[in-house]
Amino acid sequence: ITAGWLSSVLGGKVSSSQYSELGAGQGFMGDVLRLDLETTDPDVPTQLVAKLPKKENRVFGELLGVYEREIMFFREFAESLPIRAPRLYYSEFDRDKGSEKQGEILRSLDNVPLFLNGVIGFLGALVAGAKKRRYMLLIEYFGDMEPGDQLAGLDAMACAQVLRSIAPLHREYWLSDKLEGHFWLLELDIDARMRQGLFNKHVKRYAKVMGPTVADHLAWLKVHGEQLQRRLVAEAPATLLHCDLRLDNVIFPGEGKGEGDGDDCAFIDFQLVRHGPAAYDVAYFVTSALHEDATAADVNVVLQAYHDELAVPDYDFARFKRDYERALMVVLCGLASADDVEFGNERGESMMAAWLRRLVARVESVEFESLL
Repeated sequence: ITAGWLSSVLGGKVSSSQYSELGAGQGFMGDVLRLDLETTDPDVPTQLVAKLPKKENRVFGELLGVYEREIMFFREFAESLPIRAPRLYYSEFDRDKGSEKQGEILRSLDNVPLFLNGVIGFLGALVAGAKKRRYMLLIEYFGDMEPGDQLAGLDAMACAQVLRSIAPLHREYWLSDKLEGHFWLLELDIDARMRQGLFNKHVKRYAKVMGPTVADHLAWLKVHGEQLQRRLVAEAPATLLHCDLRLDNVIFPGEGKGEGDGDDCAFIDFQLVRHGPAAYDVAYFVTSALHEDATAADVNVVLQAYHDELAVPDYDFARFKRDYERALMVVLCGLASADDVEFGNERGESMMAAWLRRLVARVESVEFESLL
């Protein structure tokens, strides 16, 4: 990343540039850099964010397709989003024919017997590790705003604010044909069987970490997890999902983070976007951000605030609440393999520990046997 290269891709003269790391312990799949540019061109920003694959997790990121997916999201969706997201300045990546058929490949693999998942995962990692694809994304830097702190978490009112802010995204793409025809935009449950295989692989260790209050939940998921994922997707209306709606991926105005009317949040990190039930984004965020001592009444306030803002037809609160509880269990299933990710530093590990505690607090009251 040189001044000359930046001049060529930004279309204006950059005399010098410096970079510094952003979000240590926050971005797990990519390295996120702040670029400070010297320029006299009014059309060239003086600060940018550059995103590149992270060496430690590159194979996992390549396997999941996260680098390509985020670039394609910015190219095809970012300019028309009803939420605040970074402006795209430049993006490029090496094309890959196999990746552009990822939907077909994943649907085929999803029919393979569960006991072969380990072999498939091993072979997939070998293929992903052998690829030398290059990726570059230059986007807007929200220098006048403050990132959320997932380690600190939020209270119910602040969580409601964030979910009111994301609701327009879900409403805009609710049952929309705009979700079709994008090779990179996959259904939430397209890899449900493989996810179930990962859960089964990790569930013994996971149960020790999560504690006895959700032991029955985990035992039930071992038998019914795949079915639950498919039922949730089949019966809940589809929309565009952020799919990594964590507090670290929410940006707040100035020092007022966690306060306000919900219209000021910005959202970053779209590496995991898919389409599926909006309740998944809600459950994901609530489990990752809401303080573990929040009461059932607090949770209901958060859910009601989101549902009121969503305001879509033929989707009453009772139906949404059921989808939310199903999504809670899907999140519980999905985080079982989190130890496959290199968190980079103590902050990342502490953040994940806090997430799991909050997840237990939200899930332990779910009557899981009634979800199917």
